[in-house]
Amino acid sequence: MVNESYSHIATFIGSLPSVFDTEGKLLYAERNVVKRFVAPDGTPLIVKRYKFPNFIQRFAYSFYRPSKARRAYEYGLRLTSMGIDTPTPIAYIEEKNGLLFTYGYFVSAENLNPDCRVLRTDQNFDNGLLAHDLMVFIAHLHDLGVMHGDTNLSNFLYEKRGDHYHFAVIDINRSRFVTPPPSRSDCLHNLMRLTHIRPLLHHLVSIYADIRGWNSAETTQEVETLLQHFEQRRKMKHLLRFKRKVSK
Repeated sequence: MVNESYSHIATFIGSLPSVFDTEGKLLYAERNVVKRFVAPDGTPLIVKRYKFPNFIQRFAYSFYRPSKARRAYEYGLRLTSMGIDTPTPIAYIEEKNGLLFTYGYFVSAENLNPDCRVLRTDQNFDNGLLAHDLMVFIAHLHDLGVMHGDTNLSNFLYEKRGDHYHFAVIDINRSRFVTPPPSRSDCLHNLMRLTHIRPLLHHLVSIYADIRGWNSAETTQEVETLLQHFEQRRKMKHLLRFKRKVSK
């Protein structure tokens, strides 16, 4: 599927899976791989190939559930229609082997703005304005019923516009859209993964609580508890995986 605004480079976009491994500039490579390509007309493209899914996921993406690439594309269009900034969704591509899904590719426009991880090393960035404006933005997302699927600071890009910061969201394929307003529990769970750095997490959640008119200390403690449980579950999963590898 190619955004009709980019139909003039549809042929090039369709060729991306065949050249993905050998061409393009590598930007990121862990579970997923992200590369930058330039179309023949000079349009820069950011292409994300999602990791190869397990058999259950392959079956689900083939017959029952939209792939991560498709969700990223469709959610991007939906966010844009809601007035939320995100790199323009250009296309998604799904490869199959026979009837079964193999790889998904999401193609978007380029956004060169930095991300909010700067707050990890400078909690007083611009006298605290960046942190404040970020939490105002996240509260706005929640007011619209948008629950970003991974609120890690790296998924919020920022730029200064006048006296305040403007934000764009990336890595949106796991997001949820709920009937606004979301519950308090939904909001707190969504804030949990902003950062694992406790002082910074407390600062950000306190700002959010003030925006909502909630008790700051109580809200911060609730999110802290949620994060502790999340980290414990993750450690347990890693331990079980390690034991399985050792036992083989």
